[in-house]
Amino acid sequence: MTAQPTHAAIVSEGVIYFIYSFDAAHPIDIRKAANRLLKAEIAETVVSPRDGEVRVAHRYQSLVRLMNHSNAIREISEALEQHRLLRWAIRHPIWAMRIFAGSGSRRSRATDESADSTISQRIEENVAFIQRAVAEYQSVNAIQHHIERDLLRIPYLVSEPYLRLRLRSAGQWLVRMNGGGVRPPGNLDEGIRADVLLLIHRSGVMQLTVALRMPDNITVEQYREMAFGSSNVVSASRISEPVLKAAYGRRAQRYLTGEWEPDTEEGVRWRLTQHGDLASVSDLFELYYEAIINAIKGETSGDWFCYPAVFFDKVECCDSETSFKGAHEDELKNAIARSVDVSEIRPEAMADMIPEDCSLTRHTSLYCNMASSLEVRWPGSREGEFAQHLQRLVIFESALLQYWQIRLLDRRVGVTNGRVSQVREIQREAIFGLREYRDSSISFGTAIDLADRLLKEWRADRLYSLVLESIDQLQQLVVAAESEKSARRANVLAGTALIVAIFLGLPAINDTLDIAQDVKMGGFLGIFLEPFHALASRGEEGTWIGYLMFLSAVLACLLALKFKRGRPRAWRRRRRPGIAWPLGTVRIERRDDSQDG
Repeated sequence: MTAQPTHAAIVSEGVIYFIYSFDAAHPIDIRKAANRLLKAEIAETVVSPRDGEVRVAHRYQSLVRLMNHSNAIREISEALEQHRLLRWAIRHPIWAMRIFAGSGSRRSRATDESADSTISQRIEENVAFIQRAVAEYQSVNAIQHHIERDLLRIPYLVSEPYLRLRLRSAGQWLVRMNGGGVRPPGNLDEGIRADVLLLIHRSGVMQLTVALRMPDNITVEQYREMAFGSSNVVSASRISEPVLKAAYGRRAQRYLTGEWEPDTEEGVRWRLTQHGDLASVSDLFELYYEAIINAIKGETSGDWFCYPAVFFDKVECCDSETSFKGAHEDELKNAIARSVDVSEIRPEAMADMIPEDCSLTRHTSLYCNMASSLEVRWPGSREGEFAQHLQRLVIFESALLQYWQIRLLDRRVGVTNGRVSQVREIQREAIFGLREYRDSSISFGTAIDLADRLLKEWRADRLYSLVLESIDQLQQLVVAAESEKSARRANVLAGTALIVAIFLGLPAINDTLDIAQDVKMGGFLGIFLEPFHALASRGEEGTWIGYLMFLSAVLACLLALKFKRGRPRAWRRRRRPGIAWPLGTVRIERRDDSQDG
């Protein structure tokens, strides 16, 4: 038994990255999808791993024009100060005509020089403000590219397997405030800006990451309240109009709650909703999920997975790693396990519940399992920041991409209807998806070991084997379909030959009747030749009757062969058992805080 701690374990600063993996049910054109998100004003910036250029949304074109106009006016002001207005007008005749045509009054030279100096200074300040604001939006994607360029293989990045986008952020008000206090009803202080990042892979796999800063100075037990994406810890939300419009479409007025804020921000309206029943981060994800799928015109599979990556950037209740682990051993294990209290776990099961520390440095500890990861930055080390978090996040994203591609292939194989074209499409997808799984995109051995550990936790090897087996079975379907196609082609040729033979058989029937007419009717042979003799006696009419009888016999044989194969039973839609109760059905919700359900 561990000694009772003299104080609670306090997390001074921390961030939770909720990584949601989902897909569009089939491969997509990543550039077209990203362009649609930018045009819908859901995304702000996009970066390609090929060259690292961070491009902005189409709405920024108005800022580009504003900067161009501001620079032109600043040049006019400088030309006036330096008495070079004529030279400037010769270089910019269109701007000169606009300005001189719009000027209606004259002022004194002293007034002009003073005003021009003030205008020039204000213009420079405005242009600098625009540049800083846009650079701030671009910085997230730029940092992502810088980190992934160091961790991932260059040939993989040059092939542009995915694009990264920064989406419009969202405001979140958590139940817990700084210091661990409970937020009073209606209180909107200490709101948190949730940054929303999106990765679109060419296989159709996507990852939406919601970065949520934890309240300062909370206990480990209070952290555990918000450790899951489904944890109901959000008392109010603030969402931009483009996201709501894309998610709900024409149904927006019917389903929206809350009120529009009176002022616009970042060029759009925002809607503030205070939740009577607490919401979760997964509710925010589902809203963005609908908006993304609708904007890119994709298909919803309804299958997604949340992997929280947690970073305790500062723990100040103890002065070292040794003292913290000595005083808060059970609390640290509770933070890693999240869902259960380690005091209730059997000792022999503890090793399977708590993973070992896989960090290489003494400044941090990293614990990863199939459900989540936790990195603790110990006292005396440098404070954590987004770029340092990305060193881990890029590895987690790479492992999740590999796993979800195999999972998507497994689902695609399971719902195929057996058509050759669909089977070949799945085989093409498997070539690229399985190649990315077999040949890791990560460069460094330690990072590869971490990704392999996660894939082992998710049993990716077993799923990989099942997908390979299923693809082999699909190949057998293709072979069977090709064999059936060849048999059908042979039957067509045989049928064509039969038709030719039938049409060429008319002269042969006429010759047969002539021979039958010359044969004497007496004796045993005459009994069999009597029908032919009767037809021959009727001349050309008998020849045609014999020909029609021959065609009827051939048709009867063909029909007998067809019906002998049997007809497949038509699938009838089965009725659902019972009747629907007019008052609805019972829905169960867990209201207590128990962990055993």
